[in-house]
Amino acid sequence: MQKISLKEWLVLIIAAIVSLGLWFKFSYPQFSFVDLSLDRKEAVARAENFLRQRGVETNTYLKAAVFNSDDWADRYLQKTIGLEQEKDFITKYGYEIFSWQVRFFKELKKEEYIVEVSPRSGKVLGFSHLIEDVAAREETGKEAARLNSEEFLERNFAFDLNDYDFHEEKTKRYDQRTDYTFTWERKGIFIPWKENEGGAKLLIGVTVSGNEIRKFFSETLDIPEKFHRYIEQQVVFGEYLYSFYFLIFIFLITQSIITIAQRRQNLVIRSCGRWFSLLVAFIIALNLASLFNNIQDAIMDYPTSSSLSAYLFIYLVKVIINLAIFCAVVILPGLAGEVLRKEVLPQKPYSSFTHYIRSTFFSRNLTWAILFGYGLFVIMLGAQAAIFYFGRKYLGVWKEWFNLTQFSSAYWPLFSAFVIAVTAAVNEEVIFRSFSISWAKKYLKNAFIAVLFASVIWGLGHSQYALFPVWFRAIEVTILGLLFGFVFLKYGIIPVIVAHYLFDAFLGVAAYILGKSNSGFFYSSIFILALPLVFALAAFMINRSDREEEPKSILNEIQEYNLGVLKSFVVSQKLQGKAAEEIKTALTAHRWDPELIQLAIEEVFR
Repeated sequence: MQKISLKEWLVLIIAAIVSLGLWFKFSYPQFSFVDLSLDRKEAVARAENFLRQRGVETNTYLKAAVFNSDDWADRYLQKTIGLEQEKDFITKYGYEIFSWQVRFFKELKKEEYIVEVSPRSGKVLGFSHLIEDVAAREETGKEAARLNSEEFLERNFAFDLNDYDFHEEKTKRYDQRTDYTFTWERKGIFIPWKENEGGAKLLIGVTVSGNEIRKFFSETLDIPEKFHRYIEQQVVFGEYLYSFYFLIFIFLITQSIITIAQRRQNLVIRSCGRWFSLLVAFIIALNLASLFNNIQDAIMDYPTSSSLSAYLFIYLVKVIINLAIFCAVVILPGLAGEVLRKEVLPQKPYSSFTHYIRSTFFSRNLTWAILFGYGLFVIMLGAQAAIFYFGRKYLGVWKEWFNLTQFSSAYWPLFSAFVIAVTAAVNEEVIFRSFSISWAKKYLKNAFIAVLFASVIWGLGHSQYALFPVWFRAIEVTILGLLFGFVFLKYGIIPVIVAHYLFDAFLGVAAYILGKSNSGFFYSSIFILALPLVFALAAFMINRSDREEEPKSILNEIQEYNLGVLKSFVVSQKLQGKAAEEIKTALTAHRWDPELIQLAIEEVFR
């Protein structure tokens, strides 16, 4: 990274402090009420104990446990009454936004049990016993079934009929049994969506088959149909925006292929090809490890109509195909971006990996770049918090707990957060900073327009994420992309990769740090965020010279021959009275390797 003046460091520090204040004011409250006291192992134990009390031999079943959030209730409450009022509602009525879902199943058997457990209290929130349609149960009659339901709710949930109105009754007849479902709604709770478009009610319900309580759920928000349709429209619009991104993304990948094909003998490709291959191999290895770390998600979706081994094999093949695609979309634009940077940003060596590959990743210069990345990360947090605050206040914006549920289902959530953060930081910074900005700068001839182009495309690529209205995420990410783009141009690739990694990792582990969780998760989360700092300290202590090796030392036979051709041409042009810069411009226009051009000119005009 180019040398940063004392003034720039002071500006960075002040901006980071202000941003941290904004984040604590606007974003911290969203994490403060998260309670993850009960981990997976304890949740499974509670679910097993519940089933044993019902006479189920859990040792004969396969198990899977995942962490869920009630996205529909969270969406509705945020949209209708706001975030602060949602927290009050949750506290007042003991509503559970999060839960552990534990599945007990057998391969090729329909019968299974699903138990929902509160991560806050360990209480069983819901239960379902799935059985064959032809399974027989004793006929008891509707009145006996309803009485059985009421007694069960009173015994397990302190259910008081005086606090509820009867909501709905359903009867479903099978060949050898009749299932009765009863639901009640909490009195005094009606959260309207829009005028004459319904509202949400707080329900509790039970399904009875003979003398068996086959299904029940505790307090659950019944969302009006109009809201469901509204969300569906939003999702479709998000896919519409994403389709524009995808078309441009394919165009950019094609351009990267063309760039490499035209410059395949370029010195930069020779320097960086092996390094990019090793980097991608490392990330693929991380993702394969993460696959097994998150295998519970896959098992939870396993359809028992097929064999488990066949299902997991197909799942693995899909993952490998996705990783192969990932390999292509990192290496191709990565190499193309390195090549184009030499052409369009020759005075900014730190904006590419080539400089570090040809010198070292263990210099104090890199230490300062990593520390700068930490400052940029904090500024990003504050900027996002301010953007969301404005969106919530004036545009009705709300977001979901996607990152929390995405990682918490893993055996080691912090490893998943680390893998996702590393993958996204490398992948997106290579494509949308290193390549896209360099490519746009070459053809659009303007740095600001190049940064804007890359930022808008990056923003559109996030329009399917868990934030509504969906167009707001594109705007938010575009704004952050502008910040990233200008930091990339001025200070290099390392600060933006570090900041991106920290930002994504923090979103994945923040609930374990700021909410309630066990100490192991808390300290592991801190470690994940401190990893770049560990690397920075190692670079500071080793402190190798970051002077690049001479390009001439890595020439192959073809490049040696091309250098001789160039030198002959430069000599002839010099004899005609042409200046070095004029010759360089002409050769660059004909796509000769910029480094070979520079070597030839230096030797001829020495």
